Amino acid sequence: MTTVAFLTPNFNRQDLFPTTLASMQAQTLEDWECWLVDDGSDPENYDAMVAMCVDEPRVRVSRRNREPKGACTCRNIGAAQTEAKYVISLDTDDIIEPFCLQQRVDKMEQHPELDFAIFPSLMFEDEPNDLGLWWNIDTGEDLLERQFRQDAICQGTGSIWTTEAFRRIGMWSESLALWQDIDLYFRAYIQGYRYEKFFDLPPDLHNRCNHASLSRASFYNRAKQESRIQVVTDAIELLERSGKSDLRPWARYMVAEISNGNASARHFDLSSKITDFARTHKVINDTEYATLKRVRQVYEYRLYRLPGIKSWLRSASQNFTCRSLLGRVRVGDESKHLQANQEALTA
Repeated sequence: MTTVAFLTPNFNRQDLFPTTLASMQAQTLEDWECWLVDDGSDPENYDAMVAMCVDEPRVRVSRRNREPKGACTCRNIGAAQTEAKYVISLDTDDIIEPFCLQQRVDKMEQHPELDFAIFPSLMFEDEPNDLGLWWNIDTGEDLLERQFRQDAICQGTGSIWTTEAFRRIGMWSESLALWQDIDLYFRAYIQGYRYEKFFDLPPDLHNRCNHASLSRASFYNRAKQESRIQVVTDAIELLERSGKSDLRPWARYMVAEISNGNASARHFDLSSKITDFARTHKVINDTEYATLKRVRQVYEYRLYRLPGIKSWLRSASQNFTCRSLLGRVRVGDESKHLQANQEALTA
């Protein structure tokens, strides 16, 4: 049995994958395999990927053989076929440190009760360490609450799962256009999957920032916003089914951000959909519902052009303001942010 399987989707990434492949080949733990599943790349790109891996038998290159199209389908194809003990989702533009696999496997072997484990990672743009930013840091707070505040401590590549647990949880959702990792960890935290975070260890992953994917035009397209709503409503309903209805108000920050964002993008039906659901499921109270409805009306009737309305919008948004350290902590500034975070908690 192979120790670890990388689940790696590809779509026209022949320019970036050589660096990712080199980081896999540099691992001190050499007992790994990579399921590199192509998601419909141009023929020349696919051929280039095959040529890159021809002398690396641990990389299994194939084409996606079923619908739907998407990176998560490609990852799941690999997860369903591997016989490895553990799986790690690794994208074709990310880079891992040579000690990554050894570090993660060592911790899983030391804690055989775990379903998954979370490790620290850094963000970069062109070269590792060029931004000097953590993906996020550990504050000691509940990870489910932090995720509802959009302060997630982990994205898909920052963890290692036992293959058995990853299959049991249902693997990646293939129906979402956005927030697939948020959905995965909501399911894990809410359903009580056993995990540990090891942020006392050195970062073993460099996660590339893709500014193009974060553009406003792309982010607020309808399909992506529908997916965000689906992730939040599914999480709230899962809380209810899991006997954790008392935690539903944690979702109020996400609800407000989604509602106001869709109102500003003129998706008024989506804004109304998430707030109606949230009031029905006791995520927000009637006063909060009325505030979000008024915000929506400001955008719908373009009332923000009137004197004083922009100031009111800022004031209304403060009712749903929450702390998030995601992508904001520079290496070396951890103590400063932790102190500020603690002061905010006790204020």
